[in-house]
Amino acid sequence: MALLTGRKALLVYTGRKDGLGNRVRALLSAQELARVEDRDLYYVWSTDEYFGPRMDELWHFEGGSPVSRLTSRVLLPVAWYRQPKGVRITADLRRRHLWQIHSHGLPVTWEDPAWRGSAGEGAGPAGPRPWTERLRELTPVDEIADEVRSLYDAHLRGRPYVGIQVRTHAVSHAKTIESSPVEWFANRMRQIRADHPDVPFFLSCDTPEAQKQLAGEFDGCVFLTDKGGYNTVKGVRSGLVDLYLLASSQHLIGASFSSFVEMAVFLCDGVVPFERPDQPLEGEFSLSLGLAEDPLRPAQR
Repeated sequence: MALLTGRKALLVYTGRKDGLGNRVRALLSAQELARVEDRDLYYVWSTDEYFGPRMDELWHFEGGSPVSRLTSRVLLPVAWYRQPKGVRITADLRRRHLWQIHSHGLPVTWEDPAWRGSAGEGAGPAGPRPWTERLRELTPVDEIADEVRSLYDAHLRGRPYVGIQVRTHAVSHAKTIESSPVEWFANRMRQIRADHPDVPFFLSCDTPEAQKQLAGEFDGCVFLTDKGGYNTVKGVRSGLVDLYLLASSQHLIGASFSSFVEMAVFLCDGVVPFERPDQPLEGEFSLSLGLAEDPLRPAQR
């Protein structure tokens, strides 16, 4: 088994019921740690009724090799699961051939004191880059990329718009459903239209009912249709189309306690003004942010 006989390795275990955001931040942060430590990367990314698509059905990803949950568990006698945070890398730990990290939905944030002096001081080796930089470097698979560009070119290119992310599905975080009702978004959209009557809205809703309600009240809404079932291959791919179009907007409004909309913020590198029910807008509402030339690279304006 290459995990035990080949180069030193890092295996990150993402949870079977983890959603897209939790899986991606664990995998990409582990990829950075593996790069810095010169280890081969392996990862558990389960696909079943809880989550349908493989990583390589979403993005072009050649940074690691997938392995099964069973493979990971068979290796526990020689490499037990370590936590994703609170681990300090020592000489003894570096000598171990295999590291297994159970992500628990979190990014991997191991530490080495030697890294701390590297930023701007030139002392010691450079540590891992933020996983969000890796996220911005990813390119969606062709089917997703083509749909992002097609929708953007047909309905959104060349004019400022507002991205609206609503979460009302029964499986959403209970705090999200409680704190972010559809009517809150409708009220905010009314306020924006009062001052900007022609601004388009891009809707990212996880239920057709919420989408129908908002699109029925506000003309000029852009949205995907026939998005597929929750966490199915089609459903998650549709979610990625939403993600890139949200990140390419001039203003972003999202649901509280949602890691999905946070991924949109990371994709645009935080350049898009962002608000949600528990995070009011800082400053005045504006649509002055530059337009995205390529919706697959929304941070570049």
